[in-house]
Amino acid sequence: MISREDWINMRVLFCSDAMIVDGVTSFVFHLSTALKEAGHDVAVLGRWAGKGFQPRLKERGVKVIQCLSPSVSNIWFDKKAAEFNPDVIITDSRRSFPLATRLKNITNAKVFTFFLDSLEKTERKGRDIASLVKFSDVWLSAEKPLLEELQKIPTSFPKIHLQRPLKGLFTPTPIPWKDPFRVLSFGRISKFKSAASLSLLHNALYMKKRIPSLEMVFVGGGWRTLKFRMLAAKCNYQAKSEFIRIVGTQIDPQKWIEWSTLVCAGSTSAIEATLANRPVVACTGYYLGLLTPEKFGEAFSTYFAERGGKLLSEDPDLVVKEILRTYDQWEDLNMNETVNSFRIQVEPSFERENVARKFQAVFEQINND
Repeated sequence: MISREDWINMRVLFCSDAMIVDGVTSFVFHLSTALKEAGHDVAVLGRWAGKGFQPRLKERGVKVIQCLSPSVSNIWFDKKAAEFNPDVIITDSRRSFPLATRLKNITNAKVFTFFLDSLEKTERKGRDIASLVKFSDVWLSAEKPLLEELQKIPTSFPKIHLQRPLKGLFTPTPIPWKDPFRVLSFGRISKFKSAASLSLLHNALYMKKRIPSLEMVFVGGGWRTLKFRMLAAKCNYQAKSEFIRIVGTQIDPQKWIEWSTLVCAGSTSAIEATLANRPVVACTGYYLGLLTPEKFGEAFSTYFAERGGKLLSEDPDLVVKEILRTYDQWEDLNMNETVNSFRIQVEPSFERENVARKFQAVFEQINND
């Protein structure tokens, strides 16, 4: 393990096709800020496309290089990348990869390509498997099952598991008492991933009758947001109570997690809520249920209901049933102890400084080969 005294200063440039809040830009935010905290010079370069993590990146000392651009690449980006003179370019395997390839030819930096999903859409020029192999110097994945898939592709360079550096970005706060019962649906509103959120809206009036103190907030953007706002308005009108809010994209959801009594989320959002010390019903298009210490292994093997579990399309009301059960059995579930125990189990897998150490070790390994 590299000691702090042996760390070298690296110039690390992240490529981001569009700086909107999504899974790719979230990973860029998590890793770039961890590397900055470790003392490296870090910049994020990409097209401006609306509300994103730019303010939070700047607050943490990460340089943001952005402009309006109809294309992923442009001459101005070439100039700015050359001026930054990176040692490492970090890119996702999809939208930003052609930009990283172009900037590698300009700067001669090493390209670290990260994979957040299984290989797909590789038929697109510049993002095909041959290009991913030819222009990468390292492949990274935050999930071991994905890394196992990547290992099947022969390469001359290493493939590394690099955990998401999430711990410390969210402050754990005490769980409120169950009344008022505040449910936070946290995650991007897309057709597959919002199956659970849609079920909550369809069953909102029934849940309000069962739990009179119920309040619900939906955090997350996407093309279905308008549909969610219309459904929420209809429910609020029928209930004669503004108990549902659709707040859209939030670049820092900490205040909403603190507001919540229970969070419905999957994937990285579920991990963030767990680290913030909230009960989590894990769900996306899949369903895992209330996260407890007994579900630790299943949570990681499905990446917190992102990759597997029960399909919600087969029983859309599973999430509603689980929320009502959790409310009814709140005391029996010993919620404070359950949530605290699960959080303590999860935290070591998302340490920040360990990620920076491993990143430098990988960089030195490929430079010495």
